[in-house]
Amino acid sequence: MRRPTFRCSGLRPTGLPLNSSRWAVDHPQMNTIPPHVDGKLRQFKRLVLSYADFKHAKLAATYILDENLHQKYPQESYVLLEALNCSMILAYCRPFSGNDAGIPAKVPDLPTRILRVLNAEEREVHSAVMADRNKVLAHSDSDALNLDPVIWQVSGHDIVVPYKNWGLAPLNHQATTVFRSAADKLLRASIEERMLLEPDIKPYFRVEAIERAE
Repeated sequence: MRRPTFRCSGLRPTGLPLNSSRWAVDHPQMNTIPPHVDGKLRQFKRLVLSYADFKHAKLAATYILDENLHQKYPQESYVLLEALNCSMILAYCRPFSGNDAGIPAKVPDLPTRILRVLNAEEREVHSAVMADRNKVLAHSDSDALNLDPVIWQVSGHDIVVPYKNWGLAPLNHQATTVFRSAADKLLRASIEERMLLEPDIKPYFRVEAIERAE
């Protein structure tokens, strides 16, 4: 029985098949990968995935800025700005967020040394969005949200009103501008790191013959 599909179809080539079961069939060398090459292959996978994450983060931030969503917030762009802000932060933080936990063939997170391409202001925004991701976007941290129920007494009636911090409050215009710059720099850094790895791991890739359309 086929599982139902709830997503738009979006298979895109990345240069590296992520389903390792295909490698043993399609490429006999995969059974004899030296340990140091295996490590580089895993790093390569993370860089390819991170490129897509940083690209999405940059595109979402660019849309927010180009469409002047901050100027329309919260009257007109209430849902859209908060949704795009959440999406871009989750995508940006994904390469650093403890991926593949419990998987034997773990693909490591990006090394923190990649953050050296960021300036001081970008590093500050990086720390802020990582905290937002961990506390109020990917999780609902009770301490960060500071839930404080109170009772409003209105016309002889008691109404329980839960005050809390607004976890979905988006980055302001300036922070979004800095965020976009950081995402762009990390996107470019991931490409450069990938280029350094490719010469050693290309012999272990599957080969597909692509015919040019006339």
